[in-house]
Amino acid sequence: MKKTIFAAAMALCLMAGTSAFAQNRNHERMTKERPTPEQMAQHKTDRMKEKLNLTEEQTKQVYDYNLQQVKDMQSQREQMRAARKAEAEKMKSILTPEQFEQWQKAQGPEYGRHGEMSGKGGKACPEGRKCDKPVRKDSK
Repeated sequence: MKKTIFAAAMALCLMAGTSAFAQNRNHERMTKERPTPEQMAQHKTDRMKEKLNLTEEQTKQVYDYNLQQVKDMQSQREQMRAARKAEAEKMKSILTPEQFEQWQKAQGPEYGRHGEMSGKGGKACPEGRKCDKPVRKDSK
């Protein structure tokens, strides 16, 4: 009898400890800042240098190219956000509030993810709370 109670108590302690650790890791991920373009380019360059055995001259050229690529991608993202925001404003001026709400929902969960239209900077999870990452439609 004592062994059964002891085993049950140990199982409860293990489950509680595991869930506490998992919550702490999620908190660390949420507070982690986005890397700078230079950090992103350096990380990509370091991986390429290791895998491709680049020379110092190649490494410098690859870093410069990677940095430009990261900056170009960020610029394109900003342009896309601005275009989506402009589109939403135009639709808001054309549609009724009910139609606009339907239109927003039809755009999909990704559309307002960064706060362009939602005003809150996130999308609702299926359970009704905010998600850190978008939920794919094909995953359940």
